[in-house]
Amino acid sequence: MTKLNKKLSISISIVVVVVYIISIVINSMFIHRYYLHEKRNVLNNIENEIKHKDMNKLKSNIESIEEKSNTAIVYVTLDKNYKDKNYKDKNSIDKINEDLLDAFWNKGLSLNKFWIEGSVLKDIDNKSINKIYNQGKTKYSLLVKFMKKDNYLFAISIPIEHSEETIGIVNRFNIIMGIFSVIIITILTFILSNRIIRPMEKLKLLSKDISELNFRTEAIKTNDEIEELAYSINIMSVKLEKAHNELNKRNENLKSFISDASHEMKTPIALIKAYSIGMKDGLDDGTYTDTIIEQAENMSNTINTLLYWAKYEKKEVSLCEVDLKERLLKNLKNYELLISKDNISVKCDIEDKNLIINSDKDSIDMVLNNLISNAIKYTSDNEIEINLFRDKDKIILSIKNGIDYDREDEIDNIWKPFYVLEKSRSKELSGTGLGLTIVKTILEENNFRYKVEIYDGKIEFYIIFI
Repeated sequence: MTKLNKKLSISISIVVVVVYIISIVINSMFIHRYYLHEKRNVLNNIENEIKHKDMNKLKSNIESIEEKSNTAIVYVTLDKNYKDKNYKDKNSIDKINEDLLDAFWNKGLSLNKFWIEGSVLKDIDNKSINKIYNQGKTKYSLLVKFMKKDNYLFAISIPIEHSEETIGIVNRFNIIMGIFSVIIITILTFILSNRIIRPMEKLKLLSKDISELNFRTEAIKTNDEIEELAYSINIMSVKLEKAHNELNKRNENLKSFISDASHEMKTPIALIKAYSIGMKDGLDDGTYTDTIIEQAENMSNTINTLLYWAKYEKKEVSLCEVDLKERLLKNLKNYELLISKDNISVKCDIEDKNLIINSDKDSIDMVLNNLISNAIKYTSDNEIEINLFRDKDKIILSIKNGIDYDREDEIDNIWKPFYVLEKSRSKELSGTGLGLTIVKTILEENNFRYKVEIYDGKIEFYIIFI
């Protein structure tokens, strides 16, 4: 049992004990009074019924009233001058009492103690009077209401049990039941609290594991707010795991990129240093300066490409409407001389439909320029096919060229920084090795879908602009 379970069980048990003690005290103090109050209400209701009924009709209805209310109703006739003598004359008082006792006897009630005093007769005209007569060893009392209607004295009686002994028994029973209830409630509290505490314990361990980067989920079914909380934490764990894995992947990619970039920069720096030493030693054959300038330009191109990539990663771009047809034809025009020089056949199939997207113009030019230059650089059959068309709400661009490469299982490496499928066939198109990496970044940032495939000796790039 957890500490919280123990505290909860003890607290509820204490509350139950206190409530039972209070109920026993209240029973002892007030139940007898309440019992008398209810009995008086019965007599008061009968009094009101007698007052408002005709005497002749009342006499015929007395038995039904008695049966309905479990009472005994008797009456005697009063002398017209009873006010002058009855409450003073002992003989008259005795006569009234004897008549009432006889009437009760006829109802089956043999009373040990019953007597009406002169003071009652004195006040009977003004109000009804209640009296309690203890019947001694029979262990019950008689509550009697005396009232006057016309020239009749009514005695409405109802038995009262001696409740002290009964209340004591009930209280002792309550104590026993209270102890039994405390035991049962403690057990039930432990069981029910387990349904609450155990899921909370699981959530605590789950949170601890997540904080230690052990991302997992916990199946909790309680059909309440705890289940909703568990569901939220599970979602958080899944998303944190995804973000953590992406971060680790980015870190690995960054390490790899730094290593590749360092290697790429190291080569031209080494060449520049070597040729500079050769010039210093007088070994220049007239080509050293050209080599140094060429390597410096390569370094400059690499740095500019890196700066552009960093700028795009920060989303420092401006969105506008871009006509894909216009941008494709413009970028193709930039390579007319090279295409003509290498006798490359370019087949273009471009629709005249609306081919406008919302993007950054420079970024789209970067994508088109890289794909076209790669097609020219790697074509093995001097043929390039370019298709641009609309399919419902999508615009699809396809660029295909022949290639001397059959490692289809490694084709996804083409998007990695500084990865080269094969040596460039064109010196004019030697690049930084970052082109397709930037293309991938641009397409993903714009939520454009892309794919590359190699089949039948050809490589084809697809871009779906949505």
